[in-house]
Amino acid sequence: MAQLNVNLADVNEKDAEGGGGVIIPRDRYLLNIVEGEVKRNSKNTGDLFEYKAEVVEGEFAGVKIFGNINVTHQTLTAQKIGQAQLAALAEATGIGKANLTDTDQLLFQPFYADLDVESYKGRDGSDKERMVVKKFIHAGNANEPPPSKAAANDNVKQTTTTTTATTATQAQKSPPAAAGGGRTMPWQRTA
Repeated sequence: MAQLNVNLADVNEKDAEGGGGVIIPRDRYLLNIVEGEVKRNSKNTGDLFEYKAEVVEGEFAGVKIFGNINVTHQTLTAQKIGQAQLAALAEATGIGKANLTDTDQLLFQPFYADLDVESYKGRDGSDKERMVVKKFIHAGNANEPPPSKAAANDNVKQTTTTTTATTATQAQKSPPAAAGGGRTMPWQRTA
């Protein structure tokens, strides 16, 4: 055994950032960016804004969220998506996309974000999870339903649509009624 010469009584478990960091429920949270820098991506195909955000209120205050946004990229689609995300972040913080000239402007500016859990392979090949921002939201729009509730509503709509589509498809595939005026069975009737 090795003697530990540290006092862990004051350590906050939320600071554990091994692997993908702390996993919290998918939902909408108030965040702010506490660190960020623009750097070359690992494949040297463009520049990205690498940031660390922190949940600032509620039960999960202090949990860190790490993210990357493409600023420039040799692939035009990746660059457009990244710049759209950066514009959405600028709008969510209240800075406005037209006024964002330096990423330091984004530091400690509160914004809402819909967070999700993403699975990925670690460098050792193991399965890991991390929190990711799915959508940046300006505080004025924070009253729209978060993804957990919106998804439930979408599932109900989707189930209804699927059921209607299935019924219509079954009606189209129904064999014609028996010749000679035979009785039409319920599954053979068209809606």
